[in-house]
Amino acid sequence: MHPATGITDSATAWPYALTTAQGRAATGDYDGADSALAQFARTYPGTPDALETAYWRALYKMDPANHNASLPTAIASLDGYLADGRPREHVPEATSLRRVATQLDGLHKLATSAVAQAKDAKTSAANATAAANDAKDAKDAAAKAADASASAAAADEIKRLKEELAKANAELDRIRKRLSQPSKPR
Repeated sequence: MHPATGITDSATAWPYALTTAQGRAATGDYDGADSALAQFARTYPGTPDALETAYWRALYKMDPANHNASLPTAIASLDGYLADGRPREHVPEATSLRRVATQLDGLHKLATSAVAQAKDAKTSAANATAAANDAKDAKDAAAKAADASASAAAADEIKRLKEELAKANAELDRIRKRLSQPSKPR
């Protein structure tokens, strides 16, 4: 029996649980949405509707507005959803979201690496500049030119990565808008 509704049938309780989760997510309460879906899955384990909670939980874990967003968690949830052999409502959407999440996760890792490399380059350039200050004016000028060149290259790479991430986020927003329409109850 569902604690909030007293309903004992999952097919009857699912529309209520999904509407509750969607309402909470719409107000930015992603933790509340996740809790409502998790509670439903615990209450009605093994049901087709409990399987659908994995899809919706992944969707909310991917939302950039979610302060607890986690692409690895979303990917794992989508993997579980897609691996289940039972009939599911959102296989094409989940497949697409899985690809988007994987690309976003890869871009995030790449951007993080680029930022770390830029910081390392900046630190190296600063060290080179400090050493060059003790050297002749010619060495000092060369170190400053190398520092500017490294910073410009790092800035260009960060700009490129941000543009790729913005494109991926735009695609995710487009998919999310399409999916935000509630499913018709079965």
